[in-house]
Amino acid sequence: MSKLILTNNTLPEGMVIAEVFSMIQFTGTIEISDRGIVVGLFEKKRTEYQDIIDNFAASAPAEANAITGVQISTTTQAFEGITYLYITYVGTPVVLVSE
Repeated sequence: MSKLILTNNTLPEGMVIAEVFSMIQFTGTIEISDRGIVVGLFEKKRTEYQDIIDNFAASAPAEANAITGVQISTTTQAFEGITYLYITYVGTPVVLVSE
């Protein structure tokens, strides 16, 4: 089941929240150093950003069909010539229904 991911709290027209779940958070890591870019050309790294979003959505309860108020935070950290980008998604899973 796919989930609607909203970065605001304004719901789509004609929709209301029927159920609210506890906030969820997911942090993913992507290598962004030159080495990571070169390796990424030859490996399946092109989907890493989408994988992080997909894992965030998958961390919501199965009943939830949307995540509202999504906020994104990023930071980087370098270790001996390798730089990583950390992306954190936070949001509130909900069940949206038609009015």
